[in-house]
Amino acid sequence: MLPHPARIGLALVAVVCSTAFAALATTPAAAASRSAEARQVTDIARAVLREQHLAGMIVRVDRGKRNVVTAALGETMTGVPATPDMRFRIGSMSIPYLTTIVLQLQQEGKLDLDDTLAKHLPRTTAPNADRVTLRMLGHNISGYPDWIQGNQAFVDLLLANPFRLWTEQELLAHAFAQPTICEPGACFHYAHTNFVLLGQVVTAVTGKPFAKVVRQRIFRPLRLRHTTIARTAKMPAPVLHAYGTDRGPYEDTTSWSPSWGLGNGQLMVSTIADVATSARRVLGADLISRASERELVARPPVIQPPVPGLSFGFGVVLAGDWRVQNPYINNYGGVMAYLPQRKLAVSVVATKGMAADFDGSNPSQTVFARIAEALAPEHPAGLPSS
Repeated sequence: MLPHPARIGLALVAVVCSTAFAALATTPAAAASRSAEARQVTDIARAVLREQHLAGMIVRVDRGKRNVVTAALGETMTGVPATPDMRFRIGSMSIPYLTTIVLQLQQEGKLDLDDTLAKHLPRTTAPNADRVTLRMLGHNISGYPDWIQGNQAFVDLLLANPFRLWTEQELLAHAFAQPTICEPGACFHYAHTNFVLLGQVVTAVTGKPFAKVVRQRIFRPLRLRHTTIARTAKMPAPVLHAYGTDRGPYEDTTSWSPSWGLGNGQLMVSTIADVATSARRVLGADLISRASERELVARPPVIQPPVPGLSFGFGVVLAGDWRVQNPYINNYGGVMAYLPQRKLAVSVVATKGMAADFDGSNPSQTVFARIAEALAPEHPAGLPSS
């Protein structure tokens, strides 16, 4: 999403919670192995925090239902340590919620991925609405432009007033003021536009606001008690603060409006524990059928992102065998990843410090790549380290 996070010093206050230390019936060898994994993950996170001059980081690794480690490093504000229970913006981590719901509705016979957009929304909603399918939207092959990426005019408006509350229709108007990228289905082009439209389809099909649908179909069954939908700047305490240099000086961007990011009901705040649950159960396809899972991870037959081993499924980044979302919104950089072969979930959020490189890179990707290499070397992540 947007560029640039934060750093406020090199406080390396780690909070490590590992089931290796729980009073469970386990062998000494298994306990020692878990303890070693916990130390390994924490050491990786600490090294990246230091190398990239980050402000704060929260990282969690799970194997199946067992938490290997949860660690909070650095600071949220000067002199205030980061803690594992802090909230942060999850950005595109909510996109697999959306595509999971679309797949559920297909299972129920309420829509089909090969339906055109015009079947569910007015033809005037978007260009080529009678040719673009729901499948194309989820795979980012609709040919639709994005309102922010590659659109400097919108970026200028955004940074002139980062507290502005944007509406869906304003975002779509800025997207469609530009020409389409290609014919429907002819190319891959990542655009938030696709997911706003998919959310509108869900609302049209169910007759309910998307926020209500996602609470019923995702939050409730997964017991995501610390995940909230927020289109405004307000976040429940405690909050991990983010920082950036988008407007020149290094500043706190925590209270910037997230409304430019996605559609109604799709902008969320969460904790690392809820993200870990989502990694395991949403990316793990627990809420959909086997046939729908195949749709979730299908690779469309068009040119994909120019990174070997990387492609885009139905709202999910496919990095080798890993299923990933890697948001960057208002200087919160994150990764939510799941490796089904090992039932391994990795969840990270990081913010940059004053001495960091504000080049739009996501430091959580570096943490994830190193953890993947350490814990599952036979399954290369394929995701760039930055």
